[in-house]
Amino acid sequence: MIVSASQEILPRHQERIGRETGEDLLIYPSLDQIPQSVADDAEIILTFGNNLTDSNPAPVNISRFPKLKWIQMLSAGIEDLPLQEVCERGIAVTNVSGIHVAPMSEYVLMCMLHFEKDMERYRTLKQQKKYDRTKLVGELSGREALLYGTGTIGQAVARVLSFFQVRVFGVNTSGRPVDPFVETYSLKQAQQKIGTADYVISLLPSTSLTRGFFSRKTLQLMKEDGVFISLGRGDVVDENAVVAMIREGKLKGAAFDVFQKEPLPPDSPLWDCENLIVTPHMSAKSVYYIDRCIDIFIRNIQAYRGNRPMVNLVNTAREY
Repeated sequence: MIVSASQEILPRHQERIGRETGEDLLIYPSLDQIPQSVADDAEIILTFGNNLTDSNPAPVNISRFPKLKWIQMLSAGIEDLPLQEVCERGIAVTNVSGIHVAPMSEYVLMCMLHFEKDMERYRTLKQQKKYDRTKLVGELSGREALLYGTGTIGQAVARVLSFFQVRVFGVNTSGRPVDPFVETYSLKQAQQKIGTADYVISLLPSTSLTRGFFSRKTLQLMKEDGVFISLGRGDVVDENAVVAMIREGKLKGAAFDVFQKEPLPPDSPLWDCENLIVTPHMSAKSVYYIDRCIDIFIRNIQAYRGNRPMVNLVNTAREY
């Protein structure tokens, strides 16, 4: 039995899955609304996974699904899953890595152009009804970007930025070379490079190695006219440190699409910080998002039933 725990799965998606795989998909608004009689027989769950846990008290305990064999995530990250029990039970996890490349590449480009073209200033001038052409703006050509994360999304972002003659450097855990980055550094080696980058972009997942990585100590290595862009996971960045550095004139600006706590609380200093873009975890979203998820899910159902390798199979022991 296959169950879905997302209101974003529409009847047309349900119909397509049935037509192309012969499988019935039961759709519920959330995991906690799946009846126990259904949970008892669920073999496959299609979910964002953000309310599945391994302990009580909790919204939903994974033990409710005794026959669960496979979780198809509707996101790339797996940090919200109860990984220990998933590993112990041998539950397969696949994600939708790869579907985010177009919207996230466009998002990074939008943020960089926002700061190069000084759009904050133009917004202020509009509010003042003031026509002022006295200040020139920058260009992307010749800028340096340092991307923390050289996977599928990082490579796509690098290709887009390279088209605009941005020199793009990458960071991964080992420092192994990856195309199309000019050079690639390990996390430790990048400490020597971060000070020359005009744009530092975090695509880091949330793992025991990366949580809190962008501390004030690390952020202070950036150049004063640098821009920090956070797209990976919110808990890798000290948000308050970024705000303080912008206000102290030690950073040109920042863009946040992910946060330590989501939804972002009304009392967060990010809301009131000038030269800081805030978007509600939307950089990967587009009108095609769920359609692309279903493409992967159908391909994986066919592989699963045919005892063939599934795409985007996650190594849960590595946490990403």
